[in-house]
Amino acid sequence: MVIGEAVLSAFMQALFDKVIAAAIGELKFPQDIAEELQKLSSSLSTIQAHVEDAEARQLKDRAARSWLAKLKDVAYEMDDLLDEYAAETLQSELEGSSRSRHLSKVRSSFCCLWLNNCFSNHKIVQQIRKIEEKIDRLVKERQLIGPDMSSTMDREEIKERPKTSSLIDGSSVFGREEDKENIVKMLLTPNNSNHANVSVLPIVGMGGLGKTTLTQLVYNDPRVKEYFQLRVWLCVSENFDEMKLTKETIESVASGFSSVTTNMNLLQEDLSKKLEGKRFLLVLDDVWNEDPEKWDRYRCALVSGSNGSRIVVTTRNKNVGKLMGGMTPYFLKQLSENDCWNLFRSYAFADGDSSLHPHLEIIGKEIVKKLKGLPLAAKAIGSLLCTKDTEDDWKNVLRSEIWELPSDKNNILPALRLSYNHLPAILKRCFAFCSVFHKDYVFEKETLVQIWMALGFIQSPGRRTIEELGSSYFDELLSRSFFQHHKGGYVMHDAMHDLAQSVSMDECLRLDDPPNSSSTSRSSRYLSFSCHNRSRTSFEDFLGFKRARTLLLLNGYKSRTSPIPSDLFLMLRYLHVLELNRRDITELPDSIGNLKMLRYLNLSGTGITVLPSSIGRLFNLQTLKLKNCHVLECIPESITNLVNLRWLEARIDLITGIARIGNLTCLQQLEEFVVHNDKGYKISELKTMMSIGGRICIKNLEAVDSAEEAGEALLSKKTRIRILDLVWSDRRHLTSEEANQEKEILEQLQPHCELRELTVKGFVGFYFPKWLSRLCHLQTIHLSDCTNCSILPALGELPLLKFLDIGGFPAIIQINQEFSGSDEQLTITKCTELTHLPAEGFRSLTALKSLHIYDCEMLAPSEQHSLLPPMLEDLRITSCSNLINPLLQELNELSSLIHLTITNCANFYSFPVKLPVTLQTLEIFQCSDMSYLPADLNEVSCLTVMTILKCPLITCLSEHGLPESLKELYIKECPLITERCQEIGGEDWPKIAHVPVIEIDDDYFIPNRSIRRRLS
Repeated sequence: MVIGEAVLSAFMQALFDKVIAAAIGELKFPQDIAEELQKLSSSLSTIQAHVEDAEARQLKDRAARSWLAKLKDVAYEMDDLLDEYAAETLQSELEGSSRSRHLSKVRSSFCCLWLNNCFSNHKIVQQIRKIEEKIDRLVKERQLIGPDMSSTMDREEIKERPKTSSLIDGSSVFGREEDKENIVKMLLTPNNSNHANVSVLPIVGMGGLGKTTLTQLVYNDPRVKEYFQLRVWLCVSENFDEMKLTKETIESVASGFSSVTTNMNLLQEDLSKKLEGKRFLLVLDDVWNEDPEKWDRYRCALVSGSNGSRIVVTTRNKNVGKLMGGMTPYFLKQLSENDCWNLFRSYAFADGDSSLHPHLEIIGKEIVKKLKGLPLAAKAIGSLLCTKDTEDDWKNVLRSEIWELPSDKNNILPALRLSYNHLPAILKRCFAFCSVFHKDYVFEKETLVQIWMALGFIQSPGRRTIEELGSSYFDELLSRSFFQHHKGGYVMHDAMHDLAQSVSMDECLRLDDPPNSSSTSRSSRYLSFSCHNRSRTSFEDFLGFKRARTLLLLNGYKSRTSPIPSDLFLMLRYLHVLELNRRDITELPDSIGNLKMLRYLNLSGTGITVLPSSIGRLFNLQTLKLKNCHVLECIPESITNLVNLRWLEARIDLITGIARIGNLTCLQQLEEFVVHNDKGYKISELKTMMSIGGRICIKNLEAVDSAEEAGEALLSKKTRIRILDLVWSDRRHLTSEEANQEKEILEQLQPHCELRELTVKGFVGFYFPKWLSRLCHLQTIHLSDCTNCSILPALGELPLLKFLDIGGFPAIIQINQEFSGSDEQLTITKCTELTHLPAEGFRSLTALKSLHIYDCEMLAPSEQHSLLPPMLEDLRITSCSNLINPLLQELNELSSLIHLTITNCANFYSFPVKLPVTLQTLEIFQCSDMSYLPADLNEVSCLTVMTILKCPLITCLSEHGLPESLKELYIKECPLITERCQEIGGEDWPKIAHVPVIEIDDDYFIPNRSIRRRLS
């Protein structure tokens, strides 16, 4: 079913807005051009009324489809024209005028003068008129198709909603318990075959049926974890690359493995050795390969596994299951109607409770009958209806004509099409574009939003930033199950990807091999290319795609890559998005500066050493990514011409080396700024950078000459900064006058009150400014190496403070009431002269869960009474010999303590009281006076990890042994214990024999024990 023009209405609305902005914007245009733009906007307004109706008709009306295709071509023609002239004029203005007089006047595509456009006004007018004529003809043609029909679906607006997760846990899976038990039984049943240690179990079913979800349940079943010594999960997808799979299997088996070899024999020998004698479970998810030779080459290294090893293969194709052989395939069936209803209900109703909506429940059960037991369809339609609470909305879904359309071979696309049709038009466009990425591509949310921005898919953001609006687009698609969480990123289910491909049609072209000149359409606007690392990437293959707006080089990072021809960027002049993900790219031609419409450029991972200065002519560029460009020497000075640049991602040293970075006034994030006295590096560069947000670290603050200069940074006006680091170099001796000046400088560096985290390091003033205690949203404070400060700021007045870290305050003698009752974590470090705590100790910190005190040898309680809050969970004490014993007297009062670490504390002989039974981790390091462990340590029933290091006087383990709960025991440089813990003849061996993981002096006495037990 061809529905590739379903995203046109969003495009037409964006084009209409663009024309209006150009015709009646703040800056005046020549009269003849303005008049034509007014006429064009009228024509667009007329035709736009017909677009959504035609989109609805196209499902069954070939004439409507054809009409939409023609309109799309005209719309792109006008959009390219507007972008091209705007880019030309912006370049002319920036190159021909003084930056100081015009920098604030040049911004996005249409906030620029056209008066000096290098193209004549007459030519512009003629081109606009030709487009008007084409639109007028299309309006007349539309009238011949027939009258508009009323749409049964109201146009939706994007609504704000709480961020939700689409991750599936065991509680959200319905109707698969019997399948799970069957498969677990098949995996755990001994292999009766005499000729194969490793058996293959194919799980076969259509897309969207839940094969992966079921296999995840099996993979994480406790019985499976216990039975198999090794478990490995690999996502294979359509590209069955046996070398890549071999490497990934080795990486999973041997953590930290990395190899650049392409010698398959060496890899297979290595994998075979690592699997030898081990019972393993290997999951190959989403396998499509039907080539037996590829499978045999990969399988060769797997047969060394121990008897009982299993390979589980999930696939849509039963022929794949037969090819890979072994056990009888497990054919997964659709959910029962009742289970499908339960799954649908969990997404469609709040808390899965439909009892409050009996009328919707009746309609919902009728809808579920049409879902044919497909879990993905139930999730998609349930997610769609969760925001609709009227019977009419639900009936419209039930009665939709999409259910009557011919389905694809998996019977799933009709249900997903319906979910797609209910998206707001702008989200349809964003979703359809994603088909340009290959299946199983792991999306990064931030990157995808940046690409949508570059392509003009995001509407005017209003008060929010364009990134925030784009992020809400993504969240809406995620909440409707168009994306799924996956390993820190997001993926599209195969069936969703099929849907995206069906709605994008010829808009997006995904090339897996060099394009064939005779069979590949060159009309696609969005282009990506993927290949094997053993293949070749040739840029000459892309020269014919003259109207392309994106060129993404995805898989094939290590493939042999030809030099970029200088005419490539002359031919592809409409590119908005360019990603060159190839390590062999070592040079960019100067012609890249001709890509006047380019808004997103990703050169990450390339071997480029020098960027051409012509990159400074990419005046519309919004995003420049230079991550992992390890040999890149510097960023050219011309980068500061890029007044629309919002995101610059590169090594810190490259960014801090940019002089006059303050010219990049649209930059959204500046991770680090190093102050120098040289022109172009002073702190005043931050003055015009009002858009920066997130985190910024300002270093070398000793280079700031005065408080007035510090004030030029205007930090208090930068409302989007959430984390601020203020760092001075390590200077020991200043005069009193210089120290007072430091305080005045810090006074002028006051951030906005929205700040969440503050670090001040190396400040040598005598006092902190008062603003530090007025940042009402502050949650985290790090104060360190403030050598002259003898008084802490009044942090107890900060209502939201949770984490406080104080270190390197040698002038502080006493702590009074500087802490907040809301503190959850408190760290005090290297306060060498600190002798007194508050009279009540830390008892007033009722929310405190974590207390760390390091290197405060002088510190001692002033009175002998309780110091610790009873709800403390984590206590770590290092080099506090006067404090350790009074604190340990209170251990039996800490009913929530989980982690206890004691390091380098003299006069600590043993624990004076019983340890809390809640304790899970106990660590004792370098306590040279400690002579014995508590006799009743076996009663600490929650203890799972115990570590003893460099405690030479401890003679033996606990008298009554160690608790049965202990899972890991580490002992090093404790010679008396080591001797007693030998497996053969050691007196304390019976006390530790039950512990699964034991490491004693690098396993000298117990070779391979911990390694063997960890693998099991």
